[in-house]
Amino acid sequence: MIRQLAPERPAALEYSTDAPSATGLVAAAAAVRGAAVALSGLILAAGLAMVLWAVTPSSGAEMAGTLQGGVVAFAAANLIPVSIGGIVLSLPPLLLTVTLAGLLASTAKRGRFLPRGRYQETVSILVTTGVYALVVAATTRGLGPADAVPAGWVWTAAALALVATTAGHLRSGTAWHAWWVAIAPGWARYGVRGAGIGFGVMIASGGIALSVGLIAHFGSAVSVAAIAAPSWMDGLGMAMLGLAFVPNAMIAGAGYVTAVGFEIGPGTYSPLAASTVDLPAVPLLAAAPEHAGPSLIGLLFLVIPAIAGYLIVIPAIRRLPTRSERLLSAVVGAVLTGVLLGGAAAIAKGGVGDGRWSSFGAPPLLLAAVTVAEVGVVAVAFAVLTDIRSVPWRAERARPEPSPAPKPRRARRAKSADHASSTAAEAAQAGNPVEVDDTDAEEVDHAEEIDHAEEIDHAEEVDSAEEIDQDAEIADDESDRDGEDDGDEGSAADLDRV
Repeated sequence: MIRQLAPERPAALEYSTDAPSATGLVAAAAAVRGAAVALSGLILAAGLAMVLWAVTPSSGAEMAGTLQGGVVAFAAANLIPVSIGGIVLSLPPLLLTVTLAGLLASTAKRGRFLPRGRYQETVSILVTTGVYALVVAATTRGLGPADAVPAGWVWTAAALALVATTAGHLRSGTAWHAWWVAIAPGWARYGVRGAGIGFGVMIASGGIALSVGLIAHFGSAVSVAAIAAPSWMDGLGMAMLGLAFVPNAMIAGAGYVTAVGFEIGPGTYSPLAASTVDLPAVPLLAAAPEHAGPSLIGLLFLVIPAIAGYLIVIPAIRRLPTRSERLLSAVVGAVLTGVLLGGAAAIAKGGVGDGRWSSFGAPPLLLAAVTVAEVGVVAVAFAVLTDIRSVPWRAERARPEPSPAPKPRRARRAKSADHASSTAAEAAQAGNPVEVDDTDAEEVDHAEEIDHAEEIDHAEEVDSAEEIDQDAEIADDESDRDGEDDGDEGSAADLDRV
């Protein structure tokens, strides 16, 4: 006998993500996520400030001032214009901004007590946005230097959290995404997808233009870095500071490849023409063109919007069955690409103070309009002209042709017989000799023969069915008798054994 020496351990309670959580728990979890992201961003900014203080000997010996500088950087990352020594800095460090937005979007559907349904997802978005904005306002106003963070600009943190959290709730697998897929027509969905592709292509092209400029002017960048940061530790701090503004330079580069260009203070730079000025001693600004007039390399970049226009319409060409839907998708994709790029330029644009260097970046409205025109022309052309002979312009509704009703034979035979009898009757009343049409008579005789043959066939089928039924009954009786005989034999054998 096997005995159980130890009692069985109870099974651990498993948390099921299928059951919806209460709305209060969902709101509490959303508040925790918003506060966690805000505090993480603050710690990140303060940590980077400490690193810069550690590697830069000339930054001073006071750590408290360095931590306050990290708080000011956190406020600038939330798109708040900050004041440093009485000079307003309205140019946001977009690398930190993108990091905060990525954290808000990625944590929107993570953790326990996740929202289910559009109502709970809306509650989660609003609670996360509100808590994040409150934490940003409390930390920047309370821990930062006096009058460094204006109170009237705290709403930008709420706007950043709202956009990022909403983007996180529009991913695949959410209720709002399912609602969008259910109500939106195909051309709208593929237009939005194409806009994402076009926006990514334009930002990537700005990064390529920035890289080409830095490589072409590498000597100038090294010379500027040697002047601004004599030691390697100062150079490391300058490099970290430049990385924070790389996304701003990429968006300005996107304006450059569209021929709109960008401006650095009083200087304007475009592939078609440039008005150069002496720039501040920042290595990142060495990527700007050094000579006035058109640039051959910049003219080659003008082909990138055409490539973006072609890539925008590719999802529509592969999935949509008509050219009219492809045209609508191309228009939606081009317009959204321009709007997204113009919005990014508006966020990245800023300056230092209100004097000579108060403007850095590409003009947002002009960039949006030119992008829509350049990208839209190519996208519309490919949408309309691709497979022009094999793909219809609009889906035609095919109407099935009604099949002719079969003509009953008996009605025709009866009609022929009635016609013959009525003709004979009229002739008899008129006293005329009856003349019967041979054709009608033959049809009547043939019809009678067919009816007689059908009656005979029906009678034979009935007789054969009755014979089959009788044979089946006889077979059943014989099987029953055989079973009874077998039972009797079995009983006799049992008696013999006894």
